[in-house]
Amino acid sequence: MRSSLRRSCPAETDTLALGERIGRALVPGDLLCLTGVLGAGKTVLVRGMALGAGIREGAVRSPTFVLHHVYRGTRLVLHHIDLYRLGPGADIALLDVATLLDDGAVAIEWGEFADLQRLAPLWITVDTSDPAARVVELAGESIPERIAAAWSDA
Repeated sequence: MRSSLRRSCPAETDTLALGERIGRALVPGDLLCLTGVLGAGKTVLVRGMALGAGIREGAVRSPTFVLHHVYRGTRLVLHHIDLYRLGPGADIALLDVATLLDDGAVAIEWGEFADLQRLAPLWITVDTSDPAARVVELAGESIPERIAAAWSDA
């Protein structure tokens, strides 16, 4: 059964803090697909995840032109992928996401551009339709409690 959680993140610092809580909960094998319009805050969320995974501040940059960055933290490897340039119907077979999941957690911006359902990703949508209140929603068939806890007040 698909479930979802929502959290308001009105400021960039709120989005970064949510990402950091997510990052502290990540383990190898976690696949997070991030969706939202350009500039919504997907990369900010991943920057926070990296901090929570023990990756040095300032390491994360948008992978739009590189496609895939690997960040090695003190407790986790985080693979950061951006499918924006590949567009809808992206063929990502060469990225071998299943093997990346053996090595660490994977965060994919514009994940909706590829067919990843067989890997049972969690979906994070960054909704900026209300400019005063960015809303970050987590959805999936089976959301681990350790990740769901990031959506509660910390």
